[in-house]
Amino acid sequence: MAKTVLIVEDEEAVRELERFLLEQQGYEVMEAADGLEGLTKAEFKKPDLILLDLMMPDVSGGRMFDEMRRHPATAGIPIVVVTGRPDAHELFDDQIGPDNVIMKPFEGAVLLERIREQIGGPE
Repeated sequence: MAKTVLIVEDEEAVRELERFLLEQQGYEVMEAADGLEGLTKAEFKKPDLILLDLMMPDVSGGRMFDEMRRHPATAGIPIVVVTGRPDAHELFDDQIGPDNVIMKPFEGAVLLERIREQIGGPE
């Protein structure tokens, strides 16, 4: 069974690019356009990894991250932050490691490498 990645990103073009990169490698992909939808999908679908944007309307990626870490059902899901927020490294390096904070615009090869380091290949 293929490994599943949940993309939580409000910008449709970025979601499409990430989905394309992941599906080309054989990963299953789920998408959420905001943090609230992302929390719901993460809790009920239990993806193998989450690609998380920080700056989103309603429930931000930072709030989603905090909520996920508080709940046993989602606390262990690996997260790679993909953001344009300039202080992201300061906020998340200690929690998920500096290599798991990727700044936009990103290189597809770097994103795929981080995913493989966290969960391995798609199968």
